[in-house]
Amino acid sequence: MAVSVVTDSTTYIPSALIDELHIDVVSLYIYDGDRHELESEMDFQAFYHRLEDMEVLPKSALPSPETIKESFMRIIERGDDVLAVFLSSEMSGTVEAANMVADMIRKEHPEARITVVDSETNSMQEGYAVLAGARAAAAGATLEECEKAARDTMARSRFIFAPQTLEYLKRGGRIGRASALLGTLIKLVPILTVENAVTSTYAKVRTYPKALATMRDKMLADAEAAGGFKNVCLHYICDKSLAEMFQREYIEPALGHKVDLIALGPVIGTHVGPAVGIVYETVNPLR
Repeated sequence: MAVSVVTDSTTYIPSALIDELHIDVVSLYIYDGDRHELESEMDFQAFYHRLEDMEVLPKSALPSPETIKESFMRIIERGDDVLAVFLSSEMSGTVEAANMVADMIRKEHPEARITVVDSETNSMQEGYAVLAGARAAAAGATLEECEKAARDTMARSRFIFAPQTLEYLKRGGRIGRASALLGTLIKLVPILTVENAVTSTYAKVRTYPKALATMRDKMLADAEAAGGFKNVCLHYICDKSLAEMFQREYIEPALGHKVDLIALGPVIGTHVGPAVGIVYETVNPLR
């Protein structure tokens, strides 16, 4: 039986890959006062331009159970199994909602096979797991094999990023174990990561250029310890020019080849604020 893959909008997987691998994407929402929008339909840069002047941060919201059910049922009705990979359950209720929907569908359709995977992260760290599952599916793998491909990728990937301020994480309540920085951060730049499904602190340095160099060095050290790279991309929120400089002066010279530059959308950006970061997947599992 064929397998089809579902994910959410916070992977930010490039649209060409979504189309090529026939991945179904359910979108999270942004609520800004009385206004609400599907993240997948938003103009990211226009949103960030507005965000700078907002006194009250917008809120993000998970896809509705009805939307998730529609996605799952489209797949089941054409006779495929479902592999659903969603953002961290510590960051969103999407996984919980998906499991609830899956249970409802199984009662109505006992033959339905649905596996929901908590990626324990977001952005392209989640995206690489999704792509691994989708590529396995395209090669004819079983549902169990596709799930294993996604989970194996999770063990080989890391997301590190440097916000230009902690204000957004603080106001959004999403700072997790990085909260220890709030009382001690005096002219220090934090480097954050996603660890055990929440945002945590990797390092604190004196300047933003030092933060960029530290992220590059961590990436290279991980690759050396884990057999090299399978995938690398750069993320940015708000400031593309800073990300392009990071790409041009730090990352591509170190790797010797081009890397994709992928904008993060409002669901993640609202909670992080202006930032750049790296997501990479190594050949062997990371320690």
